Amino acid sequence: MGIAVLKTIIKREILEHLKSAKFLIGLAIALTLASVSTVINVQDYKVRRQDYLAAREEMKSDFFYIRLYRPPQVLSALIQGKDRKLGNSIVVTYLGIPSRTSGYMGEGQSRQDRFRSGFGAVDFAFVVRVVLSLLVIFIAYNAVSEEKSAGTLKLTLSNRVPRDQLLLGKFLGGWVVVIAALFASSLVSLIIMLSHSFIEFKAAEWIRFLSYIGLAALYLTVFYTMSLFVSVLVNRPAAALMILLQAWIFLIIVYPNLGVVAADNLTKLPSEQQLEQQKAAAFQPYEAEQKKVSEAFVQGTEKGEMSKELALRDVELWVLKADLSHQVDAEFGRKLTAQMNLARTISSLSPAVLLDQGAERYAKTGMAQYERFMQEVYRYWQKHAERAKLMYADREAYRKLPPMDFRVADESAGEALAATWLPWLLLAFLSLAFFALAYTAFLRKDVR
Repeated sequence: MGIAVLKTIIKREILEHLKSAKFLIGLAIALTLASVSTVINVQDYKVRRQDYLAAREEMKSDFFYIRLYRPPQVLSALIQGKDRKLGNSIVVTYLGIPSRTSGYMGEGQSRQDRFRSGFGAVDFAFVVRVVLSLLVIFIAYNAVSEEKSAGTLKLTLSNRVPRDQLLLGKFLGGWVVVIAALFASSLVSLIIMLSHSFIEFKAAEWIRFLSYIGLAALYLTVFYTMSLFVSVLVNRPAAALMILLQAWIFLIIVYPNLGVVAADNLTKLPSEQQLEQQKAAAFQPYEAEQKKVSEAFVQGTEKGEMSKELALRDVELWVLKADLSHQVDAEFGRKLTAQMNLARTISSLSPAVLLDQGAERYAKTGMAQYERFMQEVYRYWQKHAERAKLMYADREAYRKLPPMDFRVADESAGEALAATWLPWLLLAFLSLAFFALAYTAFLRKDVR
């Protein structure tokens, strides 16, 4: 008897949602944005991929100026993350390592801005984070409040329908429709991506993509249970909608930015001038020697009487200066990462922040993959610097060296999942908490 009643309620809720204009309009907007953005971003990925392959060929002919490139990620066509803001290339010599990449939108950007989260990119992740979460609110804001204001809730409960089954049926019916909208949008984007021959979806990409869909489903569940809770508390549908829209704006836009502002004020970072002073102080013990060696190097070059020992020492001092400068930049980067983590911690109750953390990790378009790239750049530079020394110490041995290859090891799908357990846990907690509040409030609700 109880299961039959629950099934009836679920079926009724699903049919009502599927026939409602607000759901059909919201779904149409989501599908349109998902398909159009994926078409544009897939073509953008194709261009970036071709540029990357061409750039790698050009890199083989470089000797002094070595340009290293970050490969575009397949899933960036769906989840752009911070990929474009971080840049895609960097030029190193034994004289120095730049502190940031260039290309895309990276060139000319301050190092602080690289780490700031943004919500401007239109991609599949934007559709989930913004469009579908709004659709969820418009589906669930009147789940209970409308029946209460119309008097049908009292009539329904007078027919001995258990309150817990009624609420559970409303939740499951609406939740099925919400997840169906998510799957439909993801299926459209996936079909568009896989229809292109240059898109390679390996096992790791499938795991990452499906992990994101699972996290997105949990994200939408938070908004659905929150909407259900407000609908139980507020008797007027218009008032419930107003409250939920304000909560949405706060959780999606205001709260994450408050976290950034708070982190900026709680942790002070050195200015560019202070960084330059730290670099000068680090190399100060060797400054006089470098000046003396550089003058002798120039004079020896002009006279054509360059000694091997002098040339080698000149290179060693330049390499040392570059390394010490890099250490200052690396320490600044660690402080900047700590500031970013603090901002995320402060904003950790924002479902959007939690979703973005997982999305960027799964798509490899966030700071984790970028930092892997920069670490590999430093290791590559160390080898390049040793070669520069060898060129003056033993030119014959230098000529026999094989060309160096530059590759960044990708984070495995398992490592990405292990690193995103907290967003999963917090989103699950928020979903259960809001549902428990809605359940408790509904059992005590006066339906007269």
